[in-house]
Amino acid sequence: MKKSPWNLTLAFLFLLPAACLEKEKGVSLGSSVMEKKITMTSSQVDGLKVDVYLISDEAVEGELLAKAMNASGQEIGRAKQTLALAKDDAKLISFSFDSKVDLDKVTKFLIDFRRK
Repeated sequence: MKKSPWNLTLAFLFLLPAACLEKEKGVSLGSSVMEKKITMTSSQVDGLKVDVYLISDEAVEGELLAKAMNASGQEIGRAKQTLALAKDDAKLISFSFDSKVDLDKVTKFLIDFRRK
């Protein structure tokens, strides 16, 4: 049985808008991270997993929080990792959010240090 190229074209036209509806969720560094002269050169969001590559100018230690934020700027989820970087050091850090976080409500992720 030969398939018509029109079937593929129609399927593509119906699936393309659905694929475009999913907005990319950005990742940014909070002020407490930037104050410690840490920069982020790349980030990747895959569902409830966020990876960031961080580079430090000076030695720094502490607990990082990745906060899932909604459209109103409210925190709706949190994941944490311990960070220990030497002077002029770099590291890929991965945060895994709880499956109960409603990914549809997340508009961005914010990386910050836990307050002491």
